[in-house]
Amino acid sequence: MSISTPSLTNFTAGEMSPRLEGRTDLSKYYNGCRILENFRIHPHGGITRRSGFRFVAEAMGADKPVLLIPFEFNGQQTYVLELGEDADGQGHMRVFADHGVVLSGEEEYVRDIPYKASEFDKLRFTQTADVLILVHPNHPVRKLTRMAHDNWTLEEMVFLGQPEEWIEGNYPAAVGFFEQRLVLAGTPNEPGTLWFSRTGEMEDFRLKTREVPLNGWRDREIVKGEANELRCGKSTDTFTIASGDGFEKNDGLKGQHPDGTTRYFRYKGGKNYTITGSTTITFEETPGDTGIEVIWDSEDVLNEEFWDCFEIGDRTVAEAGDTPLPDDAIEATLSGRQANAIEFLVPRNKLWVGTAGGEWTICGTTNDAVGPENIKASHEGTCGASASRPESVGFATLYIQRAGMKIREMAYRFESDAYVSRDLTVLSEHITKSGLTQMAYVQEPDAILYCVRGDGELVTMTYDPSQEVAAWARVITDGAVECVTSIYSDLSKRDELWIVVRRTVNGEERRYIEFLEGDFNGNMDDAFYVDSGLTYDGAETTSVTGLDHMVGNTVTILADGAVHANKVVAEDGSVTLDRSASKVHVGLPYTSIVQPMRLEGGSKRGTSQTKRQRITKVAVRFHDTLGGKIGPDPNHLEKLYFRTPSTPMNQASGAFSGDKSVVFPQGWTREGILTVMQDQPLPMTVLLIIPSSINNE
Repeated sequence: MSISTPSLTNFTAGEMSPRLEGRTDLSKYYNGCRILENFRIHPHGGITRRSGFRFVAEAMGADKPVLLIPFEFNGQQTYVLELGEDADGQGHMRVFADHGVVLSGEEEYVRDIPYKASEFDKLRFTQTADVLILVHPNHPVRKLTRMAHDNWTLEEMVFLGQPEEWIEGNYPAAVGFFEQRLVLAGTPNEPGTLWFSRTGEMEDFRLKTREVPLNGWRDREIVKGEANELRCGKSTDTFTIASGDGFEKNDGLKGQHPDGTTRYFRYKGGKNYTITGSTTITFEETPGDTGIEVIWDSEDVLNEEFWDCFEIGDRTVAEAGDTPLPDDAIEATLSGRQANAIEFLVPRNKLWVGTAGGEWTICGTTNDAVGPENIKASHEGTCGASASRPESVGFATLYIQRAGMKIREMAYRFESDAYVSRDLTVLSEHITKSGLTQMAYVQEPDAILYCVRGDGELVTMTYDPSQEVAAWARVITDGAVECVTSIYSDLSKRDELWIVVRRTVNGEERRYIEFLEGDFNGNMDDAFYVDSGLTYDGAETTSVTGLDHMVGNTVTILADGAVHANKVVAEDGSVTLDRSASKVHVGLPYTSIVQPMRLEGGSKRGTSQTKRQRITKVAVRFHDTLGGKIGPDPNHLEKLYFRTPSTPMNQASGAFSGDKSVVFPQGWTREGILTVMQDQPLPMTVLLIIPSSINNE
């Protein structure tokens, strides 16, 4: 026999595929887990029990899915927009700020929207300042503008030079910004085409323009009439046509606006003057042989039937054969082997384009900005992207592969001088079972990607490429998660994860909007480890009310930092405590479990795998922890004790940092499996696990 004490110093490989249980030759094997549920993996090694989800509100339209959209004007003004549909089929939008619903007066602020719940999966958006651009293949492009905290306008965008292809049922399906251009792409009939607006003008999609004033427009100037103060083309004003010159439709004049600023005017009428001698043309309300229609009437209203008015620098459509200006709009089509739809646009030093068949980059052929005659599309990969919105993280873009089973990291690789899409699920292929549908990225306090699976389970990936960490874990809650988003909160000074979760309450399915609470702050009274939870904070009481969203459900309770017996929420939405308390957290229970890979401590004859062994003792180094159990599996566990004789009986125990050990409650096996679990509403952080085992040679 031999004794081994392998040390499990970190968990930065996360939950690994069952297919890797024999890969003890893999370096990440020793940092991986068979099960890792409801723990957050730190990029520096340890794992911390995730906080609970705090209840905010019941979703609009309990029978239909809802969509959450983040809106961040700056660090102090951030919102979560909820899009839903009522029983009558009318779409609605509600606004959340500072952990609550925005009110207009004493009522919730809700406005109508034209989108239905069945269309939310194809709704895409991008933001600039106070404006959110929304695109959907069945809807004209719209912009949502924040006018005030409780005043949001939604209107169709009116484009100059709108492409003829944009018609009912064939509108752009992807949107983004690149080099001060609005980029719209991927209509159903033109899936590989991109349209770039004019630089700095997101509503101008004219492909060829000329800048005012055009050639010759400075040569003819309006002369003011005797009764007029300005030379703006009112009645009795004049202009002169030189000998041998002419004036007809599309010719221009220089003059003034009624406000006194210089303008240029283009004629749209039917007059046609061919002059053999110098002639004066007079502006008249009813023009004769030597007259022409007025530009402005007596009320300073432009006569738009006959004249266009331009400021200096305005654009007008170029004539056939003219070369487009460098900042004109652009239309480009990806020429790939397949006509795959454009799924996402990500602005970087190049425009990264994800299609269902591969990944592309778009940039200028030279080092200059993209332009009508300076654009290049490069096919970088063939992995293919799903329709889910990607997340930009550092120098990479994370996206769901088209089958929904992999997360890909698109990034530039110096060693290959190419953009490569690396598979981040290769060691945890099982984690995406049933496919991924949506994701959201949180960078504070740890960089974590949250992904929604098709079966409603939430999975997480701690992502830190500088430390080569891409570690997966699961978030298990009593219900099915349908939607996620993240937004920075100035209240908590961190990024917050918001979810839409479908829970069964009193035998009925209901949809709730909740957000993930912050980390444990060291004060046990503030420990929030319940789901769909609420907090009572006030005078001592034995009754907590306002729990109507959990009627009939069994809830777990933390009262003044101490675990309270579970209760069932009464019909009136209340629970009665066994003892009075002033700060009470009430919500649904959840369990956190970590089960490392099969132990490999070696033996006198090589590996300890497949050999009979017995774990005699397990020591765990904790940080800010209270409660927990250790054993071979969730059904056979030894409880950890943290209370000391010096702690008064009427006072809750504080958080513990240090080492705890238990005698392991199992005999001889060939598996070498141990489990650490926390099923109370208390914090737990695991830094190190050291099992002592005897190997039977």
